[in-house]
Amino acid sequence: MKQELKSIGMTDGEIEVYLTLLKLGESTNSPIARHAQLQSSTVYYCLNSLIEKGFVSYILKGSRKHFRALNPETIPKILEEKEKELKENKKKIEKIIPYLKEFQGELKEKTSAEVYEGIRGFRMIFRQILEELKKGDSYHAFVIEQALTEPKEIQLVFTHHNKELKRKGIKLYLLAPEKMRLVFEKIYGKKFLKSYQEVRYTKEITPAGITIYKNNVITHLTEDNKPISIKVKNKKLAEMYWDYFKHVWDHAKP
Repeated sequence: MKQELKSIGMTDGEIEVYLTLLKLGESTNSPIARHAQLQSSTVYYCLNSLIEKGFVSYILKGSRKHFRALNPETIPKILEEKEKELKENKKKIEKIIPYLKEFQGELKEKTSAEVYEGIRGFRMIFRQILEELKKGDSYHAFVIEQALTEPKEIQLVFTHHNKELKRKGIKLYLLAPEKMRLVFEKIYGKKFLKSYQEVRYTKEITPAGITIYKNNVITHLTEDNKPISIKVKNKKLAEMYWDYFKHVWDHAKP
């Protein structure tokens, strides 16, 4: 019984006070404290909280408050009203979310770093890219030759990600080693590839796969067949990597 009362928002102290009031029928502070074996100050605090939540009421007799517990049969009605209020509040919050985001954007950006390990982390990092970019956006990536020998489950993440890029209308600019040209064209096909990706081939070599989008730089590597992605959010770092990407891109071959 106490667990059920706790599930509707009552604290342990409030439960004791409420149950005591049900037994007493009507009472002032002191008898409640005595029967519930709680300090008067605790009972005073619990009574005020129960009144605010709608589970207790009081009447004045002279200058003293006499408290009464809410009839248990009316508790479902209170919960219905609270549920209705929550739905209304949810609608209000949803309306102001765009304004809150604008305020968030005005705050000075801080550098953050996150490490994602394993296939779940790998999926998550690519899901974040899709969630944070919208139709018409683009991002940039350096591919390394080892990407073609990654485990099958990693290749499946790439395959799914590529389909989602096309579906959402997001463009990916890829810089890949010259050695990967024939393989890329064989896997994707030139026409299909160009519909949502633009690839150029270079002799420049990067030690790990690198993804650049918005103010994020993600370094991808594999250790013991386990993917590890390190995501750094920093505007200046992203700009530096973008400048390097553009330099290589301008000298790379389609």
